[in-house]
Parts: sequence; structure tokens; C-alpha cells
Amino acid sequence: MSARSNTIESPAVRPIRQTLARIGFGITGMVAVATSLLSGATIWLVLTRPVTMADALGEGQVTQMVRVLAGLVVSMLRDLVSYL
Repeated sequence: MSARSNTIESPAVRPIRQTLARIGFGITGMVAVATSLLSGATIWLVLTRPVTMADALGEGQVTQMVRVLAGLVVSMLRDLVSYL
């Protein structure tokens, strides 16, 4: 019995690993898209509403910034859906 025969996977394990890899890549892709969307929206807000962003960060009220950011993301998604 060689050492190589001990490392061979059973055929039942291979589909599970492929499924987990596919799910992992999908989750990674969704996180990357969400991160890009939020960072782009934050940069857009800094450029278009600098006073709102400065006030929110200066007062330590992140909720105002999150509310404006969420509104921007919803607006962007609405425009995207209407475009399609």
C-alpha cells in the first residue's frame, strides 16, 4: 500500500468541495461588489455634499451619513433598474 493511495479522495467528497468553492467565490464576489458600491457612493457624497459629510463626521453622527448614503444607493439602484 503506497502513501499516495491514502490521499485519494472518495468520489462523494469531490462534489462537496466544488460546491463549497463555488459558494465561497460567490460570497467573495458579492462582498467585493458591495464594498465597491459603498466606497463609490461615499466618494460621490464627499464630492457632491461635502458640508453634509463634514457636519456628520464632525458631530459624530454617523446615522445622518448612513441615511444619505442609503438614499444614494437606493437612487442608484432605481436608476439602474429603470435603465434595464
